[in-house]
Amino acid sequence: MLDIKEYLKPNTVQSAYEMGQMPNSLYVSGGLMVAQLKISSVERLIDLKSVGLTQIEDHGNAFKIGANVKISDLISNPSLNINGDFIKIALKEIGSTQIRNMATLGGSIAFKLGWSDVITIFMVLNSNLEIYDGKFYEISLEEYTKKSMKGAIITAVEVPKTEGVAVFEKFAKSNFDIATLNLGLKIVLDGQIVKDARIAVGSRPMVSQRIKEVEEFLIGKHIKSASKDACDLIEKVIQVGSDIRASAEYRKALSKFLLDKALRRVQL
Repeated sequence: MLDIKEYLKPNTVQSAYEMGQMPNSLYVSGGLMVAQLKISSVERLIDLKSVGLTQIEDHGNAFKIGANVKISDLISNPSLNINGDFIKIALKEIGSTQIRNMATLGGSIAFKLGWSDVITIFMVLNSNLEIYDGKFYEISLEEYTKKSMKGAIITAVEVPKTEGVAVFEKFAKSNFDIATLNLGLKIVLDGQIVKDARIAVGSRPMVSQRIKEVEEFLIGKHIKSASKDACDLIEKVIQVGSDIRASAEYRKALSKFLLDKALRRVQL
């Protein structure tokens, strides 16, 4: 269990980062992830709620979303119209209303949890993260999931406005359970020909990952005639593991099912 000795509330990202460099420190915003921790090494909580990061800004070619924006605020924001209402529709699949009212966008990404629906949703949109690590800079969400960035603070998520249709699918035992597998698909069509494709799969049970072999296979092909082969291919190439929720073999079969369902939806 946690044995917290200090609770700090910095007013700036810079001061929060400096505090975060002290041993056994942990950033907290919505607090959902921290409440589930069972490790005893964390002695200091650094509350990020007072540093701001709650704005949703329209930059013309992209939306910049502050890391402290709640998931429920993303769903209710009338101007956040990326690929239709994809973000709003997809985020409604996450947990309960109570969870969405507490969870922040940055916190949902920072822990790099394998079962995170949020990472899959924003990865398939080719999102970038604004990071503070002694200085501000940008890194793709996909690259962030592959790096160890202990002590760094996510300050914003930048989501480009691009053409195409995006859908999100997940399989879970109940509406409020962690997904056995989740999948995001974004397709750009020229008539019935695939101009561009992005596929991200999470809860493998490892962190979300793009399935580039299937993306490359789809580009340039007629979407209806290529769908079956694309579904067969994802089952062969996807990297999955086993846990208490499902075996690797089951997840492979599930990836085929979810991709087929997603491909049918983007053709409607």
